Amino acid sequence: MSENTICLKTNGNPFRKEGKAQGAITPGDFIERASDGDFIRHTAVGTNSLLYAVENTSNGGGIDDDYATGDNVLANYAQSGDEVYGFVAASAVAIVIGDPLEFDGAGGFKKDADGSNTQAYALTAVDNSAGGSKARIKLEIL
Repeated sequence: MSENTICLKTNGNPFRKEGKAQGAITPGDFIERASDGDFIRHTAVGTNSLLYAVENTSNGGGIDDDYATGDNVLANYAQSGDEVYGFVAASAVAIVIGDPLEFDGAGGFKKDADGSNTQAYALTAVDNSAGGSKARIKLEIL
């Protein structure tokens, strides 16, 4: 079942941030601030980024409507227990419900094979091992 929102459940009121996009950002991407303060996709594997882009409903945007360079990005800070509709990379190892996930360095998640950098758990199974593009996954933030 596909979803039509990125923030599926929140542990309290989501804390919203806004900033300019520095490159394409898709709702569901985990993001960080670049050195100039603009938003970019989270770039480091295994490190924590609590900000994720949400759909721009004020402009009629949905979860598949990318923010372009210079667009104003709406983002939420993830809290422990939040459920988010994020991404796994193309050709990612298959993930089953309950698998530990870590950041993949491109705004999404991958299976945390050794459990050393877990930032979330999979709430849905996704086999994108033969996929040519990133795929959606429901996940719970630690």
